[in-house]
Amino acid sequence: MPEDVIMEHLNLLIHLLDDPDQEAFQQVSTEILTLGLPAVEPLEEAWFNTSDQLTRQRIEELVHNIQYEGLFRELSVWSSAGGFDLLRGFLIATRFQYPNLDEEKLLVDLNKLTRSVWLELNENLTSLEKVKVLNHVLFGINEIAGEIADTRVPDHYFLNNLLQSKHGNAVSIGILYIIIAQKLMLPIKGVDLSGNFIACYTHIPSDFKDDYKPVNDVKFYINPFAAGAVFTRKEIMLYLDKAGIEPLESCFQPADNRAVLKRWCNDLMRAYQISDMKIRANELKSFIRILS
Repeated sequence: MPEDVIMEHLNLLIHLLDDPDQEAFQQVSTEILTLGLPAVEPLEEAWFNTSDQLTRQRIEELVHNIQYEGLFRELSVWSSAGGFDLLRGFLIATRFQYPNLDEEKLLVDLNKLTRSVWLELNENLTSLEKVKVLNHVLFGINEIAGEIADTRVPDHYFLNNLLQSKHGNAVSIGILYIIIAQKLMLPIKGVDLSGNFIACYTHIPSDFKDDYKPVNDVKFYINPFAAGAVFTRKEIMLYLDKAGIEPLESCFQPADNRAVLKRWCNDLMRAYQISDMKIRANELKSFIRILS
């Protein structure tokens, strides 16, 4: 069907959204949803051009459902392809809360941050010295810091908010840390530590394809939430023992990007539940199933 015919049909359907009959609305809604993302802009324009509250509410629900289905498909493709680009996965996840995210501006800001680290690095540095450079630029010069006052605020989980406010929680700062490290070809991976989220510096390239690598491939561990503090396996054991947490192997092993994003989804889901945003929390369950 030609595009102009599709748009004409869409506009006709939009004009029917004010029908008070719920059965008629369901039929119209189903037809609009099948058109997918191209329907979003005309729907948003119609929202601005009407003062009818029922119509506006229906349009908001339709736009949200269309964007959610689009993100679901994008995340499915990303995960099925191996999830090797953590940045791409995090951008998809960020659009869960900010569907109109200006990705181009965000990437410009991220590239500036990455370049400022790259300028300080050289091949003669040891692994620990490279991490110290990364820490100095991110936490010293750019003053990125952990938000200690309230770690369960949903806004602290998203990349755009982190880059703008320079404040985030353990998982958002940790993912940013790993993304920049991957862009710089530093072999740093996430670690899904119970009760926290940390990173590790490995003996292997950061683009390895297996889900996990043996513990002895880890040189040392890093806590981005604590300004990149470096520590050992023994200190993780002490932390787990003190917290009364069973020391599972996943607490020590480098995780793949899908596991990292799944951890982000689980933590954000709990933040939504605490904030009484139950619908958003339930929607994240579908994302978690994809990443599992």
